[in-house]
Amino acid sequence: MNARRSFVLSTSTAILMGLLLSPPCLRAENADHGSRSREQSTHEQRARELIERLDLSRLQARKCMSIAEQAALLYIEGYEQEARLLPEILEAYDKFAQEDRLNQGFSPDVEQRTARLHRREIVLRERITEQLIALEEQAGKVLKSSQRESLNNFSQKQRPVRERTRRTDARSRARAARRQREEARTKPLREAREQLRTLHKQIHPRIGPIGQYLLHPFGAERLRDVARARMPAILTEAADVLKHGTSDHPVGQVEQQKAEIKQLRAEISNWNLINGLHLNENQIEQITALYDEAAAPTWEIARRESRSGLPYRTLAALERDVEQVLNTGQHQVLAEYKPCLLPPKNLKDPVRAGQAGDSSRYEKWLDRARKLSSQELKKQIDRALEKEAKHLGQLSRTERRERVALLRKTIRQASTMSDTEFELSKAELAELIAAPDRTLEMRGKVDTLARKYGQPGIITNFMLNTQFMDQLRTRGQQLAGGIATKQTDLATGPQADNCDEVCAIDGKCKKKSKKE
Repeated sequence: MNARRSFVLSTSTAILMGLLLSPPCLRAENADHGSRSREQSTHEQRARELIERLDLSRLQARKCMSIAEQAALLYIEGYEQEARLLPEILEAYDKFAQEDRLNQGFSPDVEQRTARLHRREIVLRERITEQLIALEEQAGKVLKSSQRESLNNFSQKQRPVRERTRRTDARSRARAARRQREEARTKPLREAREQLRTLHKQIHPRIGPIGQYLLHPFGAERLRDVARARMPAILTEAADVLKHGTSDHPVGQVEQQKAEIKQLRAEISNWNLINGLHLNENQIEQITALYDEAAAPTWEIARRESRSGLPYRTLAALERDVEQVLNTGQHQVLAEYKPCLLPPKNLKDPVRAGQAGDSSRYEKWLDRARKLSSQELKKQIDRALEKEAKHLGQLSRTERRERVALLRKTIRQASTMSDTEFELSKAELAELIAAPDRTLEMRGKVDTLARKYGQPGIITNFMLNTQFMDQLRTRGQQLAGGIATKQTDLATGPQADNCDEVCAIDGKCKKKSKKE
């Protein structure tokens, strides 16, 4: 099979299809057809704007069209493979969610199947994304340097200029002045958020405007007009597949399955956090009551201001109230939490929160590296840093130099040890060289600055929304009815009535009071 004709799920970007969700009825299907037509029109419009900005020559357009034909193969094959895989993913995620809801552990076959499909989803998505990025880079070489520079900020929408009266202009200037003062005051927070976004883009590369619009099948007509060439059959076929699907897999059916999977993924991610926090019934009651109280007076007015339906000032105040309900261990779980399908060890076993991560892979790496020659060791370190950059983000030159020095020093130390000495020391050495999770570190910095400037942070991102609260209410009912696993020591921390002293490391009760 052609390596370029592979699969991608369109969960991370709209590069594959950009089609809207489709409920299972004829009326909704017709509405979704209209939505997909609007999506196609959007791609055509953006392609036209991009071509006008670039001022492509006829020769450049023809070269880009040739590259777009290669991209079309990816879109067609991607749709077909995605459509065949979705039913299996949907079934696996549904079973996984059923077990996740009860917090009583996972059946090995359910967990293994979910993990296998999740891995296939990631690998295939990354593969197609890398191939499309490669095509975009190839198209970028067709452009002149001035044309490449004009791509900056292309995806940002321009606000329309409105005519204003003098009175309105005065008010606008006053608002602008207040906004500038606020931006100056919160500059460190904005810079930290931008650094976090940059780090995320390094770890999860995305297609740029050339790949999204110029090479997309929906933008092919505009490209053809400039090239003054006949439309290649493969581009017409790709556009038809993305708009209507195939006879075996109509697009409405595929979009319905994707919508159900998206809903399950959000539910599973919420359950993973709820299970990891191990809130007790009293905490759940307090948190949901605080949320309801904050939402009641502003729900309809501010519904569009955030996904929770609450304005940011209300969210920030609500977050501070919820913080008081959580104990030290639960705050640590939140600090380490990443939205996930398969819960990591610190969520499966909450007392691990705040402890060192699993460094066993570094132990194995050290065992191999300490036996290598100097030349082989350099290659091994370069490969290790390349892999770390892919998963943790790029290091600066200074950071890379310091990282290499640390690895070399630790390997030299390990190489002087006997096998017995290394076995006794490998865990400590591995923890010494384990690369930190830079995303979590930067996210923690953003959260700290957000608190400083009175803005919402981590708790708002993960907990303060209607879906999470609905699931939290369900967990409270389960605990009350004995359906779900009762809370662990993590939830009997500082708020527990029968605990006088709490361990600062794991949040577990060290000394029980006599008032039991």
